[in-house]
Amino acid sequence: MGIDAAALLLAAFAAAIAVVATAAWTRARRRVDALEDALENAGDALWEARDREGAPRRDDRSNPAGDASSAARAKSRFLAAVTHEMRTPLTGVVGAGELLLDTPLAPDQRTYALAMKTSAEAMLSLVDEILDLSRIEADAVALKAAPFDPAEVLEAVAELLAPRAHDKGLDLAIRIAADAPARMTGDAARLRQILLNLAGNAVKFTAFGGVGLTLARDGDGARFEVADTGPGFDPEDGARIFAEFERAGADPALPGVGLGLAISERLAKAMGGALTARSTPGAGATFTLRLPGADAAAQPVSADALAGRRVAVLSAAPFSGPFLVEALAARGATATLIAQSAPHEVAAAVRDVRADAALIDRDATGRANAFAIAAKLGGASHCVALLAASERRELPALAADGFDGFLIKPVRPGSLVSRLADPRPIAALAGAPAAEAAGSAPPRAGGLRALLAEDDPVSALIAFAHLNRLGCSVQQAGDGVAACEAFDAEPFDVVLLDLRMPRRDGLASARAIREAERASGRPRALILAVSANVAEEDRDAAREAGIDEMLAKPLDAARLGELLDARREDRARVA
Repeated sequence: MGIDAAALLLAAFAAAIAVVATAAWTRARRRVDALEDALENAGDALWEARDREGAPRRDDRSNPAGDASSAARAKSRFLAAVTHEMRTPLTGVVGAGELLLDTPLAPDQRTYALAMKTSAEAMLSLVDEILDLSRIEADAVALKAAPFDPAEVLEAVAELLAPRAHDKGLDLAIRIAADAPARMTGDAARLRQILLNLAGNAVKFTAFGGVGLTLARDGDGARFEVADTGPGFDPEDGARIFAEFERAGADPALPGVGLGLAISERLAKAMGGALTARSTPGAGATFTLRLPGADAAAQPVSADALAGRRVAVLSAAPFSGPFLVEALAARGATATLIAQSAPHEVAAAVRDVRADAALIDRDATGRANAFAIAAKLGGASHCVALLAASERRELPALAADGFDGFLIKPVRPGSLVSRLADPRPIAALAGAPAAEAAGSAPPRAGGLRALLAEDDPVSALIAFAHLNRLGCSVQQAGDGVAACEAFDAEPFDVVLLDLRMPRRDGLASARAIREAERASGRPRALILAVSANVAEEDRDAAREAGIDEMLAKPLDAARLGELLDARREDRARVA
């Protein structure tokens, strides 16, 4: 592709985005106008009823505070409508970009396609933030109160961000304090959103060093901390760091408009907690989230799980090394941190430390094979390599380098104990993780008949392509009525429903399909709902309608493949 063709492609993409935004704005404006007309009519009807009852009518202009509140709610409704209308076509751009990148492309074509997808993802992230902020301002955030394990939430957030941190050469580590609560009652999804925002910002704005995530008890609640070695911010910026569109201390060249912290701070308050920040300019920042609702029981930590073990931790990383030493000590081991970075200093230190096991961070030590050999000379019979997830493909070479095992960073405390207690050679441990190497093909779900109900042509094209690639035979329907008619005519293993369709929406369609199954005695189909905006209230409504799982647009092909594979296995067992 030549320069002129590339310019035309990018210009076409920019024009498409402009058309999408204009059309979305127009449709959203019409919807908001209709909503405001309905509210005005309802208000008039209410005042007429009050007049008939003899109640005094109040002049709206006599309550400027009420007018301001109404204006704020109208603005929030308008933003919610606009962002939802924009999200559908943007997910189409992202999804089409993913499919395009999965085809044979020339190097310059791949560069342009990746730029298109990345730009659309950035715009989609901004749209999501605006939608969240509009919901909070309109008091439309529904919070759940259900039991969950806070450590699992923290670990999942760290693992999600680990590839991004590794790509930047940053350390990313988890610390679960010995007194950390085992269970909490609250909204795990919103907690995950806050932690993803805080930790994602830390990774984005930190150029060197790392990011550390901590869970500890805080009286009757829990304390979550996200610390980094980034640029930090001035103390005078602390008062406005949680305001909308503020980016205190941030490099203006980095993406973002400053909504994430404002959303996180408001969510923390809505959950009965608090979000605070402290920093020393040039020495990083620490964000602390305190939430109520922790159970009295602590995380299950066996104080003698590693009793008698002597472990050397070789890591110059700012968080991984100290966190691992603390975790080992809490489980009865005698742990020594070797934080030198010069190879000759590390080798000498390893030989001088009396240890029966060594944990060696390959990123932070460089010549990891030499250190493994030195550790063996120093008496360590068990050498474990600390690897990034993307380095799993290198497992076969680890044994030749003198390693007996490996751990994937960020290291979970449970994995740490089991690996040090497991004497099996690395060849026996490498099988399962090696199969999970990056770039592995998605699972195939051959033999499944799928019904796809989607009114948006671009979304339908992308969903059809994913289902087809995963081995399904697909029949399409343009709305909920057509989907139900198709389901009545013949059986399907899987039904993929868009939540918002004309004539009959996804919820009503799912209820009709479940009723048809009961009436006919057919086997239960797997019903998946897709939506450009998956709010918690949408998930609850979907479950009540008989939908098995909600999927957000753009579709996650790996997750869709897992669900289809599970369905195929269920069908094979029944047969």
